[in-house]
Amino acid sequence: MQAMTGVVKIIGIAIWMFAVPFSVGLLPCALLPKEKRTPGVICLAGYFLTFAVFELFALPVLLLTPNGDFHLLTVLFTIASVVLAVTGLVLCGGPNGLNCARRRPGREERIFWIIFAALLLFELYMSFTHMFFDGDDAYYVANSVITNETGTMYRILPYTGGTTDLDIRHALAMFPMWISYIAGMSGMHPANVTHSLMPLLMIPLTDLTICHAARRFLKGDGTKTAAFMCGAAVLQIFGNVSIYTPETFLLMRTWQGKSIFVNWIIPAVFWIYFVIADLYGAEKEKTEDRGERKFVWLMLVLINLTSGLCTSMAAILIIGLLFLCGLYMSIALRNRKIFINTFLVCVPNYLYVVLLAALLK
Repeated sequence: MQAMTGVVKIIGIAIWMFAVPFSVGLLPCALLPKEKRTPGVICLAGYFLTFAVFELFALPVLLLTPNGDFHLLTVLFTIASVVLAVTGLVLCGGPNGLNCARRRPGREERIFWIIFAALLLFELYMSFTHMFFDGDDAYYVANSVITNETGTMYRILPYTGGTTDLDIRHALAMFPMWISYIAGMSGMHPANVTHSLMPLLMIPLTDLTICHAARRFLKGDGTKTAAFMCGAAVLQIFGNVSIYTPETFLLMRTWQGKSIFVNWIIPAVFWIYFVIADLYGAEKEKTEDRGERKFVWLMLVLINLTSGLCTSMAAILIIGLLFLCGLYMSIALRNRKIFINTFLVCVPNYLYVVLLAALLK
């Protein structure tokens, strides 16, 4: 019986934590031509869309229902995820609409990728087998546990277990609630999802994003990209020179929103702007690139929404980062549409900041 229960939990994790977000990524990737619908791009688009939709559903439920009805949020988000996944699959034309072709790398490139794979597996093994506890767990992990057990969101003080007013400072950042959602859908304890499974998700996602950014920056050179990823993995492993470095947060505080913002969202911003540089850098924009141009601006909207899922401060900081990137790119490429579009994709975060300011009064 226990073995059967364990199998059911593993299946639940595989479906709701991995398979469904990947399938959801087919929807935004329907804007891309088939040759650019690679599994890596689909995966990144899927998680950004998943987190963005969760934040859009969670905030109204948190603020407009008694005690933040988590059960209602679970039903709404589950239905939305299934609809998005099925719609994306239909628009992409099924499995035949994906680009799963593999380029045969050279000998030197293969060696670098093997080294990187070994370093990544070492990171995942250490993160999974060594549960790094942190003082912030008393708040974040406890909130996920409370939500899972009581069906309320941010209405019970995790330090004492007593009822409290809505904690505005943390409540708009809903990543602990997503962890509680995954725990509920799989039947696992939220603490296990937080400490054991989140590193298995967020570390590869971070490296996948860095890889896409590096490949664009290095003009598609596979050997240089693989060597770059080896260097990045070494820096991650030996970056624990203090408790405040991004590397420390990635490997030891993977489940915290500030870690996700610094290690995953910021590289994603640079990846998208590298793509924008390629799309708008030509003297004349190509008609066949219209779908990809829509895709990159949609991705920036999703990245903005995901930053609000991480921390309230991240939703503010990313506006400044996007403005700097958009301003520089528009000047460098002499194309003011880039800055105008950058201003427009930040609209969700403008509203987020206004909401936060109104609730803090």
